[in-house]
Amino acid sequence: MDTQQAPLSLWRQMIQQFSLSLYELPDDKITADPEKLQGYDFVFECSSATIYMIVNDVMMQANKQEVDSAKVREWKKKAVNTLIKRHTQLYLKNNQSMIEGKTSIEDKAVYFIGLTSLSFEDPDEELGSSSYAVDCEYGSQFFAEDCVLDLDDELSVLQIFSHRNFVTILSQLVTPSDLTTFLDFHRGQLTNFVSFKNESTLLTQFLRAPNFHQRAIRIQEQLVDAELIDQIEPHLLKAVEPNQIEFANALMAEIQKNTRMWYQLFNSLLKRYRKAGQPLSPESVDILADESMYTYACLVEKILAYRKADQESRWDGYTSHAHSYHIFGRQYLMVFYAQNESSSLSAENVRLSYQDLLSDLNAQMQTPVMDELFLIGVEFRPCEDSVNTEVYLDIFHQKGAFIDLNTKRLHERLAQLKAQL
Repeated sequence: MDTQQAPLSLWRQMIQQFSLSLYELPDDKITADPEKLQGYDFVFECSSATIYMIVNDVMMQANKQEVDSAKVREWKKKAVNTLIKRHTQLYLKNNQSMIEGKTSIEDKAVYFIGLTSLSFEDPDEELGSSSYAVDCEYGSQFFAEDCVLDLDDELSVLQIFSHRNFVTILSQLVTPSDLTTFLDFHRGQLTNFVSFKNESTLLTQFLRAPNFHQRAIRIQEQLVDAELIDQIEPHLLKAVEPNQIEFANALMAEIQKNTRMWYQLFNSLLKRYRKAGQPLSPESVDILADESMYTYACLVEKILAYRKADQESRWDGYTSHAHSYHIFGRQYLMVFYAQNESSSLSAENVRLSYQDLLSDLNAQMQTPVMDELFLIGVEFRPCEDSVNTEVYLDIFHQKGAFIDLNTKRLHERLAQLKAQL
């Protein structure tokens, strides 16, 4: 039995387990938007891309003793060919609507994903029918020999993964920006007929390859050109050297560990704000959730560095600047709250004056003007039931804006006066 629509529980669990749930578009929003392609099982939209997904859950009847590699290969071909045929029909139908002027081409990157889930039932089991999942992968040889993809139009290529593969990819590449960078890499391997054993080895190759780190390097090159930083961080350059695989692996492990820590802090903040009846704006959530793992790692590194701060800095509070490693034009001001409640950088005072602090940051970021400015307040509180400390975040957001020379001078003068107080 082959059903094109998978049981929602399987795919819904996958979506809700990862950040994809933040970007899923409801059916009514898809149908109401003339730029959205119709008929796909799931549509996800983040700030820089739209992902169209179709799924195929294949349940076969087979004697357990008769299931071998040839049988699994046959099932894989059936599952994938069904996806390819369906995607082709949907794409042609939507393309016709574009030609007739009913829809327009989206002004952002578009990816088409096909997911399979294979299993079989053995009706001869003594205790009744039993279901067995079949783990499988595909690789370039499969698409060269068994299920030929249409690679003429790179942007419309359907990228096929098994359910297990895609769950692994989502767990390794936490953010939409990192996921779409991998999808670019995967699609490029397909369209350039590069041989790869399977999707797992390709993911490992990607995490070790310069492709992952080059995006962060390009951002830093822009920051150097704008004289916002002095040089590209040496560890970024080292990570793309061909003989530094061990270093790149260690760096990736650190990035992933810090990313998990960031999400714990960020999710705690979202829950706290909702409970207080002051939820973070959807725009801010979307921007921060669509950051890169590199950015999260940098922010967490600065939080962890608080342990090495001297007592005077902790007492008076201090600030630290950070930038996005994903989008040029996104800056972060981290304020480590003062233990001294009368300090201008105490938690209470910053929460009252964050707009002034962001305006000051905007005045500093004028050559060039930044697009997004975030103030992240960091508070360390002792745990009530242990000797450890807990970290609490505040997040405030402001759009960057051009200010005239007189206003900029006024900001500079006010900053000098504040420093003298």
